[in-house]
Amino acid sequence: MEHWESRTRNVRDAAAILPVAAIILLLPPVILIFSAPVLIAGIPLIVLYVYGVWACLILCALLVALRVKEADGNGRNDQDGP
Repeated sequence: MEHWESRTRNVRDAAAILPVAAIILLLPPVILIFSAPVLIAGIPLIVLYVYGVWACLILCALLVALRVKEADGNGRNDQDGP
């Protein structure tokens, strides 16, 4: 029982940290680090950074959401209902 509680707490902590990480990664001072005039496959580095961070955040949000759903489902008792 204690294992599920700690796992649920860890998953919820990750869910709380994800938006903070997104804000930090998308702040203009961080984005401007990648504003060098560099092209990768004809695409500016800053564009690759912004869309790469965006895609990673979506993937991480999906993984965290699945873990939250799993942790909530495993921690339930039969008395809790549907």
